[in-house]
Amino acid sequence: MLAASVTKETLMKGAGACRPLVAVQGLTPAFIDPALHFLATQKAEVRLGQRLRALSFAGGRVSSLVFGDESVVINPQDAVILAVPAPIAEGLIPGLKVPRNFRSIVNAHFKIAPPPSMPPILGIINGLAEWLFAYPDRLSVTISGADRLLDLSREELAGRIWADVAQLTHIAAPLPAWQIIKEKRATFAATPEEEARRPLSKTDFANLLLAGDWTATGLPATIEGAIRSGNRAAEECLRLS
Repeated sequence: MLAASVTKETLMKGAGACRPLVAVQGLTPAFIDPALHFLATQKAEVRLGQRLRALSFAGGRVSSLVFGDESVVINPQDAVILAVPAPIAEGLIPGLKVPRNFRSIVNAHFKIAPPPSMPPILGIINGLAEWLFAYPDRLSVTISGADRLLDLSREELAGRIWADVAQLTHIAAPLPAWQIIKEKRATFAATPEEEARRPLSKTDFANLLLAGDWTATGLPATIEGAIRSGNRAAEECLRLS
């Protein structure tokens, strides 16, 4: 079903819907900085470095947020949008059903400039690497569904992935400076069982909404899905006001 959704929203809509966008400078300037700027213009208070420990409930609503020794009271006109990983949300909200099986992603970054003629993105068939991204100062590789690679050492992964990169780019240089990042629970498993466990934005509590790529967005665990979930939560929040 998820593959069908992606096909309908891309290939079946023509070339304009298949144009990839790459955050060349990273996700912070693409998403985080503009969001913080907008919040500042709305005089919103942004607090960092404080972990949400618990939610308090009363009368079918969230009544307070517990951050360590501090508790923030939620007024009757307030709403809460909870945007945390699925396992965290499950521990905070009584009776919430969320995906419980996850898949890993391995990313490799090589500090070397790409060849001038290299396209921004290359899809790879029959290699260990799956996607190769060319940035001005580095080459980056993404491997999805990478559970089979988690037990390999970072050094072995770097060497094996670089062999694919060198072959594709025709770079004869030895292994450059590198970084391997293993995300063990990067995405929920895109299976019918886990899809059935994805919750809607609305919850059983009148003033509590959910956001996250693991909610029922109709898309796999992607940035597009995360953005869609945030938009839906915001729309529901406006309906409450």
